[in-house]
Amino acid sequence: MPSRIANIVIAVSALVFAATAWSQAPAYPSQPIKIIVPFTPGGGTDLTARIVGDALSKSLNQSVVIENRPGAASAIGIDMVVRAKPDGYTLLWTSADGIAVLPAVKSTLPYRIPESLEFVSSFASYPLIIGVNKDLPVTDFKQLVAYARTNPGKLNYSSSGTGGGGHMLPAYMAKVLGVDMTHISYESAAPAVGAVAGGHTQLSFVAPSTVLPHIQSGAVRAVATTGRARTSLAPDLPTVAELGYPQFTVDFFYGMFAPAGTPAPVVARLNSALAKVLADPAVKKKLAEQGAEPYSETPEQFAEFIRKESAKWSKVVKESGASAD
Repeated sequence: MPSRIANIVIAVSALVFAATAWSQAPAYPSQPIKIIVPFTPGGGTDLTARIVGDALSKSLNQSVVIENRPGAASAIGIDMVVRAKPDGYTLLWTSADGIAVLPAVKSTLPYRIPESLEFVSSFASYPLIIGVNKDLPVTDFKQLVAYARTNPGKLNYSSSGTGGGGHMLPAYMAKVLGVDMTHISYESAAPAVGAVAGGHTQLSFVAPSTVLPHIQSGAVRAVATTGRARTSLAPDLPTVAELGYPQFTVDFFYGMFAPAGTPAPVVARLNSALAKVLADPAVKKKLAEQGAEPYSETPEQFAEFIRKESAKWSKVVKESGASAD
């Protein structure tokens, strides 16, 4: 009994010490914040991170620096954040790729979802646009499917990394539709769609903001969007569901994460700041220009959303038979 009482006293003392230390710490944030983007500059994740970083620096009255750490379908950048000190000064801004998709297809990641991260907030959703090289003799998605069926092995599709959404969704499509396509991996969406524009690959599934300049130049032709609704950046572009393929409907997300163990008050402060940023009409306008639909959640809601997304992608990966190991 005495030893049990002693253990309780020690535990309570530790909690009191932690609470006292936290109460005496400088108000957050008291130094510059670094946001890691696990993709190269120029893609949708990077562009939205810079929108958010600029707005957050004003909202928090503190410098916010964006740092690109691409590679391995975003796993390299995510792992950097996971290993960072959990104090709220190294954060992650990313999409579904390394959070919900890659863990479903690769068993050897250096991090685990949800254990390795704190879920700060979702911020926006976006569809993928299926874009093809201008010289491919197809003008819509049904023609693309027909062409793939009659030309097995002749289509190469590029993505932002093996095991990411831009890899797994077309792999799943190919399996369901019975077509043979080859995957070519790049470090990020920007070079992946650049490969389509240059004729090095024939098609890619990418965010609207990334592919739009190539569509406007005429180098890439959009044939469908994977979204639940048409994108405002291309209102005449039909969804895959409209074309008779509802099983390929997918919207991705952008959101903020912190290393596991980041104090709850810091996570709450960041969540509140992001909600304030998202309420700014100027930010909403910038997101609309990227083809992104704004929405925010509490950390608890965001964690539940990721759980459901992970289950969905696990099913897609299983049915596609694809692997990133």
